[in-house]
Formats: sequence, structure tokens, C-alpha cells
Amino acid sequence: MSQFNPKRIELYEIKDIDRLPQLQKLSSKDRLAMKAVAQVLPFRVNNYVVEELIDWEKIPDDPIFRFTFPQEEMLAPESLDKVIWHLQNSTPEDLRQVINTVRSQLNPHPAGQAEYNIPTLDGKQVPGIQHKYSETVLIFPTAGQTCHAYCTCKHLSIMAH
Repeated sequence: MSQFNPKRIELYEIKDIDRLPQLQKLSSKDRLAMKAVAQVLPFRVNNYVVEELIDWEKIPDDPIFRFTFPQEEMLAPESLDKVIWHLQNSTPEDLRQVINTVRSQLNPHPAGQAEYNIPTLDGKQVPGIQHKYSETVLIFPTAGQTCHAYCTCKHLSIMAH
């Protein structure tokens, strides 16, 4: 009888971008851009994705890599440049202000997500839930707002190819 030894899950975040051996294939400039985007858009990936799902011989074009890791085109070029500059030259407080400004320019609720598809109970809207499809409900817990992938149309189209 074989014995199953599950591998312990490890989570990697912005602080690990320069430490992950697989990312050493990227230039320091590309890793800096990745860290700048990760300042604005929450980033987290686990060891299963890093070790099993990404074809590191095909980065930066591997679709799972593009879907999981921050990509510089996720921010407008001027926003990316501003965050990079402040990441290298500012105080943490100034950097935080720039990040908040950049975030405020993004659309956190595309296609009216904050207003549409919200179910009601006893005539009152139920916050944190969307009912877009008859068989699916989306739950948005306040404490769980770090995605493990970036659901942008551009990245989803990469996955479809």
C-alpha cells in the first residue's frame, strides 16, 4: 500500500518576486514592473501553480503565467512609470498615496457589477453577492479580496488561444 504525502502549500506574494528562482529568467526591469503592478493590484500565487502549471520555458507568453502574475500592461504606461519611480525613490507614505491614486483611476466594478445582478432578500439587496447566471452565484467576502488570478478580457483571450 502506497503512502500519500501531500505537499504543503506555500503562498508567494510581492515580497517573493525577486526570490522565486523561476522569475530569474526575467530581466530585473521586468521584475521591477511586476512589483510595481503588484503594488496596485493584489498578487498571490501558490507553489502548485509555480511548480506544476507554468511552462517556464515559455514565459512570458505562457498563458498560466500571464493569467497569474502581474503584467505591466495591466496599468497605463504613465501610471506604471509613476509607481516604478516612487517605488525606487519615495517614502512608503508617498508611495502609498501614488498607489491609491492609481487604484482610484481603475474600474473595480466593470459592466456595472456594483449595481447589477445583486440578489434581494425580503426586498433588500444582499451585499457582497452577485447572481449573474441562473446556476451560479458569486460571493465577494470583504476579508478575501486577494485574487489568485487576474480576470481581464485581455488575459482571458490569451487563455482561449
